[in-house]
Amino acid sequence: MKIRKQTYSLGQYLKLMQKETIRTDQEVQRLSGQWNHNMVNELIATVLTDGYMPPIILGEEISNDISKLWLIDGLQRSSSLSLFRYANTRITKNLDEFMITYQRKVLDESGKPERDEQGEIIWESVQCDIRNKTYEQLPEELRDRFDEYQIEVAVHQNCETTEISKLVRKYNNHKSMNTNQRAFTYIDNFATDVRQITENRFFSDIYSGNAKGKMNGTFERIVADSVLLCSYPNEYRKESRKNFEWLNENACISDFENLDKLFTRLTNSLEITTETKDLFDVKHTHIFIALFKAFIESGRKDNEFSGFLDWFVNGGKKTEAGGKTWDMLNSTNRSTRDPGVVRGKLNYLVALMEQYFEELVKAA
Repeated sequence: MKIRKQTYSLGQYLKLMQKETIRTDQEVQRLSGQWNHNMVNELIATVLTDGYMPPIILGEEISNDISKLWLIDGLQRSSSLSLFRYANTRITKNLDEFMITYQRKVLDESGKPERDEQGEIIWESVQCDIRNKTYEQLPEELRDRFDEYQIEVAVHQNCETTEISKLVRKYNNHKSMNTNQRAFTYIDNFATDVRQITENRFFSDIYSGNAKGKMNGTFERIVADSVLLCSYPNEYRKESRKNFEWLNENACISDFENLDKLFTRLTNSLEITTETKDLFDVKHTHIFIALFKAFIESGRKDNEFSGFLDWFVNGGKKTEAGGKTWDMLNSTNRSTRDPGVVRGKLNYLVALMEQYFEELVKAA
């Protein structure tokens, strides 16, 4: 199939959709409305800042010398932009970059453009907060920018009906970023360092969570959570994106270097059993890493930590510390990522560890 490439203004493209010159109701196509507010907001901001949008894919079906254009890939983008343009939908508050810069003419009291001594129109650069605004509430200059945005289209020509369905299946056979993967995009200052730590032998030798964590962003989230609990425990948040954002703005390269060393030191010192390895799962790895850091700061030999963990999994977790046991802390209905739950477990483990070593000293 030959592919024809062309460019429309966004206003022209959306009008073709409205007139059903471009059809959006192909039988196997997903329904529109799959995107959440955040995704729609970012798309509109991309248009208003003249950012890049991947091409829309169309399929041209010829029947009885009549041409029909079917939307193959880009339905969610197209329908979201159409609703904003024609259906009075509103940009919500959940937006990273909400101040849009544009130029406008300086007007006098009568509404006419002011001119300089050479008779040239005077322009000024201003900003618009686009949150909570509909298309009609945007300044005229931004409405024009929206309508004039250039959208690329690739058209698969001379398709039969079955070929249109195959194209829909082909182009939609992908997964969007999950929460962890998207959150990771907010730590661009240290992304390389985080990725380097995910290659640490700890994740192959000690970590007991699903190995797919390397592909789905879980390893990166564990690294970020571990840095926060080890170096900035009061800044830990439930939402991964907030954690990555905070680290991106406030962390130091040494925080990540120290964590990498911590992973290596722990891996080299532990005597691995199935029970102790199970402690380092997706829910608790960052907590036990922070515990190991507290252990190191107490000045004890590394191999003694392995002894504590062995005692812990073989009944020690039933021991009270601060009026709580591990099972009590695990039975809460709150999210396992809730800051109160995470810090509560860490505080319990630190207190229990101190209690354990005090008893050893007494016994000696």
